[in-house]
Amino acid sequence: MSDMAVDQETFASGRYSKRKRTQVTYSLAELDVSDSESDYDAPQSKKHKAQINSRPLPKRKIFPFMQLPAEIRNMIYSYALTDPSGINFVATTKHKRRTVERVSEETQSGLSRGWYRRGRINDQVRAQYKEPVSLVPSLLAVSAQVYFEAQDVLYGNEFVFADTSALYSFLINLGPSGAKRLKTLRLLGWSYGRASKAYNNACFAVLVWATNITAFHVDAFHGWFRSIQTGADRIYRDAFPWLEAMGREAGKADAAVDVLRINARILRTWQCNGTSQLVTDEQRYAEFKAMLSKLLAGHQKRVMAKPSKKRKVSKDVEANEE
Repeated sequence: MSDMAVDQETFASGRYSKRKRTQVTYSLAELDVSDSESDYDAPQSKKHKAQINSRPLPKRKIFPFMQLPAEIRNMIYSYALTDPSGINFVATTKHKRRTVERVSEETQSGLSRGWYRRGRINDQVRAQYKEPVSLVPSLLAVSAQVYFEAQDVLYGNEFVFADTSALYSFLINLGPSGAKRLKTLRLLGWSYGRASKAYNNACFAVLVWATNITAFHVDAFHGWFRSIQTGADRIYRDAFPWLEAMGREAGKADAAVDVLRINARILRTWQCNGTSQLVTDEQRYAEFKAMLSKLLAGHQKRVMAKPSKKRKVSKDVEANEE
């Protein structure tokens, strides 16, 4: 047996004696440990979707807009829905649909300078010119009463179109009910070329809904003609659907003649032969109105004329002809 003395209690108890140690505590601020060095990613808590409260707001949080005087409401409509320089449109394509884009008066003027650049809009042009005055047409969707009060303010603006393609694209998206609200239009360009020349007539074909127009300004160059008569023929050929629709609505064949305003500069290009005695813009415009009224009256006369009776031919005459 070994001479080493062993404490019998130690083996009998089955455990070693405990040493008294000083307890040490650590704080996370003293440790240089980042979240990215963690051996595992802590499970992220699920984000709860915000629940939409369908309950109406209390009355104390709703602004009493409809309780304002009518004069103040009209002022608000004017600030939100009018542009003193007019609402300018150019033709564009969006989602494979023909539509229009609103631009500023400066952009419209810049696009109309070039012969082939008229009506084209792209990112380079947008960056070159400033944006138009912001309007809030969604205000009309607040309520039926607001729509009733504010619609005439919005449609009372002057709508300016770069060319007949822009006018056509605007009207086919506007629809009949909106077209009836239009008051003042201005056309800056005529379409040329085989691909776009058809818009000159198509835009007036969809303009038949707009029978409440009070002024239609045409600043578009049509070409050099030898007489006012030729220019009036060209206008009638392209615009006869709308011209006749205005006449039917007013009960007067040439009612649209007083609404159509041709720029004096355009009338001068229709008299380039130098032989006419018309020397003033007023005389040229008076002759244009007379020529256009004659064309409209002639169509009404043909429509209202009674059908002619067929001439009876005797059997003897038929036999001689054979």
